[in-house]
Amino acid sequence: MQDAGALGLAGTAALDSVNAVDPQKDETVLVSGATGGVGALAVQIAAARGAKAIATARPGAEAAFVTDLTDAEVHLVDFTGDLDAQIRTLAPGGVDAVLHLAGDGAQLAGLLRPGGRIASTLGFGPDAVEGQDVTAHSVMAAPNARTLTALAEDAASGVLRVPVTATYPLERAPDAFASFASGALGKLAITCA
Repeated sequence: MQDAGALGLAGTAALDSVNAVDPQKDETVLVSGATGGVGALAVQIAAARGAKAIATARPGAEAAFVTDLTDAEVHLVDFTGDLDAQIRTLAPGGVDAVLHLAGDGAQLAGLLRPGGRIASTLGFGPDAVEGQDVTAHSVMAAPNARTLTALAEDAASGVLRVPVTATYPLERAPDAFASFASGALGKLAITCA
């Protein structure tokens, strides 16, 4: 029940974002915001499709959280450091796709190879890359039966793990919001029973 409650909207945003950039096997996908609920799911979805996942995470607990999401190799970059240099080390010609779930959309678009794709849940769209040889998709999660069924099947089969890191009773909902605002890892759940 907890996973189902935490999966719907975040999972839809993750799946819609990955679908927008349509990563092919062995393409590089940078997930900016990989430690959040949407990003943690997006890393898993991209990796399951055979993409080479690069994820933003600070060293320590954040890095451990992201690398534990999937058995696939995930390359980590510390967004508090020189992101451009770290990405150019992993993908000298630029990444094939970016999922903009956190950070500066323009900076992230600049990390794309010519012809690359960026999907943003933060309002960064086609107008922001006008004149550049990249494609931008502004994503608004739209849960529907087909998407939710696919997510549920992936979660039930173990392809996708819902990263609920803390659960709060309803009377402690303000604590959950405070934890979210301070940058909690993964998904937070509030129980109503």
